Amino acid sequence: MTGSQHICRNIAALCASLVAAGVFSAAPGPVTQAYAQGVQDLQDPNLRGAGRSTLPSQPSRPGSGRPVDTGAALATEQSPAIQAQDSSFEPVDDSLEIEPRPRIRPGQRPVVRDGDLSYPREPQQPRDGQITVGEPTPILDGSDPTTNDTRAPEDLLLFENPPAGFDPLLFQIEDIEPIRDNRRPRRLFRFEPYDPVGIKVGSFVLFPEVETGLRWDSNVLSSPIPDSDIAYTFVPSARLVSNWSRHALEFNTSATLSYFSEFDSENETGYRVEGRGRLDFTRRSNLQALISHEIAQESRSAIDASSAPDRTNVETQRAALTFNHRFNRLTMQFRGSIETRDFGDETFGGVVNRNDDRDSDEWEQAVRATWEFKPTLSTFAEVGFVQREFGAPAQSDNIQRDSTGERYRVGIDFGDTGEIVRGEISVGYGIERPDVAQLNDVEAFLFDANASWRITELTTLLLNARSDIEETTTTASGGVVTHFIGLEARHAFRRYLIGSAESSISTRDFDNTTLEESEWKAGVGLEYFVNRNMVLFGNYEHTDFDANTPGSSFTSDEIRVGLRLRR
Repeated sequence: MTGSQHICRNIAALCASLVAAGVFSAAPGPVTQAYAQGVQDLQDPNLRGAGRSTLPSQPSRPGSGRPVDTGAALATEQSPAIQAQDSSFEPVDDSLEIEPRPRIRPGQRPVVRDGDLSYPREPQQPRDGQITVGEPTPILDGSDPTTNDTRAPEDLLLFENPPAGFDPLLFQIEDIEPIRDNRRPRRLFRFEPYDPVGIKVGSFVLFPEVETGLRWDSNVLSSPIPDSDIAYTFVPSARLVSNWSRHALEFNTSATLSYFSEFDSENETGYRVEGRGRLDFTRRSNLQALISHEIAQESRSAIDASSAPDRTNVETQRAALTFNHRFNRLTMQFRGSIETRDFGDETFGGVVNRNDDRDSDEWEQAVRATWEFKPTLSTFAEVGFVQREFGAPAQSDNIQRDSTGERYRVGIDFGDTGEIVRGEISVGYGIERPDVAQLNDVEAFLFDANASWRITELTTLLLNARSDIEETTTTASGGVVTHFIGLEARHAFRRYLIGSAESSISTRDFDNTTLEESEWKAGVGLEYFVNRNMVLFGNYEHTDFDANTPGSSFTSDEIRVGLRLRR
C-alpha cells in the first residue's frame, strides 16, 4: 500500500469514528440501574472509564427514562460492557420528549400536571384528629398569678359579657330587674329597615326622638256613656349612653303632652327622668344602679281610680342597686330597690280630698341564680321579699294596709343577644301578708314573660306577661291579684312598609270580695319609613272593660296618626 493510500485510510477511519461519536453523543442516553442508585455508584472507579458521567445526580421525570434537562450538556455515552451488565436497559422512546415548562405570569397560579413533582406542592388540608400544640404564654415574672385568665378564647367569648360600649343601641345597662325591663327583646321584635345612628357627644352617643300627631278617642272619659274628643299629642324623648370599653352610664328622659279639644281634664303633662350606671370591678363582677323620677296622670281604669272631674297626678320615685357575679356557668344576682308613690289631692265641688291612704313606700330584695347552658339558653330561680308601708289607714274601712310578702319564680332565659329568640319566661308563686289580723293573706299564681321570636326575616312575635299582688283600699280586701298577658305580631309587607297587630287581656281579682275586673284590647298599626330619620305611622285600638259592679263597664275606640322624627 502506498503512503497516500495509507493516509487516506487513516483519514476515513478518523471520520467514521467522529461520526459514530457524534451520533452517540446526540442520542438521549439511557438511565441504567447504576445511574439510578445515586452519586456514590457514579463515583465507582470501575465506572469512570466506561463513559458514565461523574456529575451529581439530577432529578428525573417519571416515565421519561432520563434526567430533567437543565440546560447543561450531560454526556451519557454507554459502553457495550455496561449495557450488557444492566439487564433493565431499554431503548428510550423519543415520543416521551419533555415539553418545555410554561411561563407563569404574575398573579397566575401554575397548573399542576399528574405526576409532575417539579411544581410546588398544593397546600395540604388539616387531617382529622391532628392536634397542634403550642407553647402557652408564660406568666410575666413579678405578676400576680391569680389574675391570669387561663381559659381558652372560645370560653372567654362564651362566658364573658361584651364591653359596656360594644353597641350603645343594645342597652347594656338593663338587667337591674329583668322582669320589668324588656328593651332588648322589643328591639329584636321591632325590626326596622334603618337603625338610628345617634349623635356623638364626646365619649357619649345621643339618640333623640320626637313623635307628634293626632289622637281621636270615642270614649275619652272611660265611662258607660261615651264622649268622643280629638287631641294633639307631642312626645319627645332622648337617650344619652356612654361608649366606653369599661363601665357605663346612661341617661333617659321623655315627656307625654296631649291637649284635648273639649275635655281639658284628660290632658296629659307627664314626664320621666332616669339615670343608670354600671361599675365593672372585674370581667365577672359588676355593680349596677338606677334612679328615676316620674310624674303622670292616673288612668281612669286604674285600681281604685278616682271618679273626680280631674285626673289625679301620681309622682313615682325609684332607686335600685344590683350586684352581679359570674362563677363560670353560674351567675348570681343580688338586688334591692325602693319605690315611693305619692298621689295628689282631689277636689269634689270645692272640697279637697287627700289621698294619703294611697301613698306608699315599697322595698324589695331578691336573689337570682342563673345556670347557662349556652349564651342563648339558661335556666334561673329567683326569690324575692317585699315590704309595703302606707301613709295612713284606708278611708274606706280605717285599716292600715302595711304588709310583707314573698315571690318565688323559676324560668328559662333565652339571652339578650340572640337573633332568633330573646327574653325570658317564668312561673311562680306569690303571697302577701297584711300586718293586721283583719285582712287575710293573699296568694297568687305568677306568670311572667318578655320574650320575642323572629319567625322569619319578615315576621316577629312578642309575648308580654306580668303577674303580681297589688295594693288596694277596697273595704275588707288585703290586695288584688293581677294578671296581664299580651301578644304582638309584626310583619314587613315591603322593606319600608311594616304592619303590626296586637291583642292583650288583663284580669283583677280583689281578695275577700266579689269584685272582679277584666280588660281586653286589640289593635292594628302601620308604619312607613320615609327615610332613616322620618317615619309615618297610624294605628287603631279597641278596648273592652268589664266589671261586675254597676256603672263600671265601658268600651272605647282610639285612632292615632302621626310623624316620628329621630336621629
